[in-house]
Amino acid sequence: MVKSGHPKPSTFLNGSSPTDQTITSPVDQIRSSIQNLIDVTNRDLRYRGHKASLAILKDAICIRGTFPNGDGTKSRKRINTGLKASIKSVSLAENRLLELLTEINKTGSIPETLPWEIKTNIQKGYPKIKAKDAIELLKKHFFKVRTTNPKSRIKTWDVIQNALNKLDSRAYITTDYLMAVVEKFSINPEDGSERANLRLKMHQYFKRLGTLIELPDIAKIDGVKGEYKPKKRTIPDQEDLLLLAVQVRNHKEYGWLTAAMIVYGCRPSEALSIFPNKNGTASCLSVKQKKAVPERRTALALPKGYEEKLDLYNISRSVEFIEPEDFDPIEAKSFSNRWGKWLKRQRPDLQLYDLRHAWAKRSIREGVPSGLAAKSLGHSVQVFEETYLSKLNEEDIAAFASKML
Repeated sequence: MVKSGHPKPSTFLNGSSPTDQTITSPVDQIRSSIQNLIDVTNRDLRYRGHKASLAILKDAICIRGTFPNGDGTKSRKRINTGLKASIKSVSLAENRLLELLTEINKTGSIPETLPWEIKTNIQKGYPKIKAKDAIELLKKHFFKVRTTNPKSRIKTWDVIQNALNKLDSRAYITTDYLMAVVEKFSINPEDGSERANLRLKMHQYFKRLGTLIELPDIAKIDGVKGEYKPKKRTIPDQEDLLLLAVQVRNHKEYGWLTAAMIVYGCRPSEALSIFPNKNGTASCLSVKQKKAVPERRTALALPKGYEEKLDLYNISRSVEFIEPEDFDPIEAKSFSNRWGKWLKRQRPDLQLYDLRHAWAKRSIREGVPSGLAAKSLGHSVQVFEETYLSKLNEEDIAAFASKML
């Protein structure tokens, strides 16, 4: 028996009644159903203790939440799951959310390459090898080279490893992926920053890695190489530096070294091996030679006589290398870094290498022949001329001319 009156309208999953549906488009009905399913999924995620949730952003599903950054801070983010909004994709989006949270718990921050991106990174025709395996292969290949100075080889590998660490260890290696990582560092190369220099290193070693595993189009990576141009620096004048040498000479750890570098123009690491002679010269190791064991060269004191005024014959340093085979590039680099930071505290406008560049400029003004100055610095004549003679200004030329009168 049918009761009189209108039957009670039933409701759909989204809370609307049949009469409401008459004015709702099929597209809106589908979107409403997807949203309802996402709401149910989010309630379940919260019940299980997960703070992230799913949301519809335009026509895609994203992950929403407050996530830790690499610097220890946290920020609210929306992360694209790479899935279009549909009933079938909600469960897959949930899996991707859980996979992401697992990675964040392991590493402490959102990975540069999202877990689901790694799975689609491999391209047809490429060797199927992940970054961690390719890096290990390159490491074995690198250390197959025999050397009489293994410490120097280890130092070089550390530089390479620093660049390779920018790759996600789980990502499959393709040229496009390597280029994408390099391009994250595509800043203005004229900044002369460490970041721009790192970009060049990344290009160099990524190409080396791709060549080793025989990526078919690795030459493409040259398109993102960029160019590193250090910022122009003002070289301090002679009087300023000699005054500095006098002021810091008695510092127990860095005073003698700073004065020696000002007078002889050696590299910071070379100052750890320099021994002044009584005739205005000094003996030091040439650490930039492409030889396993560095050889000694002769450096020249400029201006003459200051090696005696600054008492450089009385050597005072906490780290030194007497024999060439004892030279440790890792220890020398570490010590030079500490020394450079100390100098920065004394003179914020100075870097250690400014002391060396000032010596080169001084040698030109003093009329020292290019070949002799280059040899004293441990340069070739070509490098000396390209680095220093090409940068002479009117003041330098006038100073040189006065020496000839």
